[in-house]
Amino acid sequence: MTPRTAVVTGVGPGIGRSIALGLARDGCDVALAARTESYLEEVAAEVEALGRRALVVPTDTGDVVQCRALVERTASELGRLDVVVSSAAKGSPNHTIVNADLADWQRAWEVNVLGPLELCRAAIPHFHEAGGGAIVAVSTLAVRAVNPGQGAYAATKGALQLAMQTLAKEVGPENIRVNIVLPGFVPGPNTDEMFARQAEKRGTTVDAVLAHYAEDTALRRLPTPDDLADAVVFLASDRARSITGQTLDVNAGVWTA
Repeated sequence: MTPRTAVVTGVGPGIGRSIALGLARDGCDVALAARTESYLEEVAAEVEALGRRALVVPTDTGDVVQCRALVERTASELGRLDVVVSSAAKGSPNHTIVNADLADWQRAWEVNVLGPLELCRAAIPHFHEAGGGAIVAVSTLAVRAVNPGQGAYAATKGALQLAMQTLAKEVGPENIRVNIVLPGFVPGPNTDEMFARQAEKRGTTVDAVLAHYAEDTALRRLPTPDDLADAVVFLASDRARSITGQTLDVNAGVWTA
């Protein structure tokens, strides 16, 4: 069987790393993209320890030129492209819309919408060569549970979801599938600062904040980065060959209006 090749953006501590390693365990060679090269090198070593090839491509996913270069370098150096996972994200300062600097909204738009769309556009010709492909975008619970101060993040991630669902209809006849994974609150390096801020605001501990969120779930626990990665790996695989245009909530059972 010819090994598949995947691009993963947002390969930092937490979800991005887990996705990259999960794809490697599932038989993929992996191109790793983020802005911090030293961390990419660490994850590349872990991928290679699993017997897969790793390609380190430092990338600002808010720059469409760099996004195109990432795809072309992956196809050139790893020989093909089968999967694109857009995990990079740009949060927004905790400012209300009235008080926001719209430059923050512009940057969030570039990273959360335009960059992922350019990755997909650049990947599609290579998917044609491979006979099909899979795209998975990582969204956020903020699009379902809207909170003050998260406008730029929630709005841009919501736009990404609608764009991905549109793309799924447009490229479905070409055997290209497009899906979205929507995580809940996931403890880890990417969210430590948020939970610390909430603990300080409430005058309590981070553990107490995590326990509070866990109580709101059906499973009484919070998902881990590996839980998110398992969902992404499934949607990227042939096991999900009849699934496209869908949003899969991975939040341990949180229901929002």
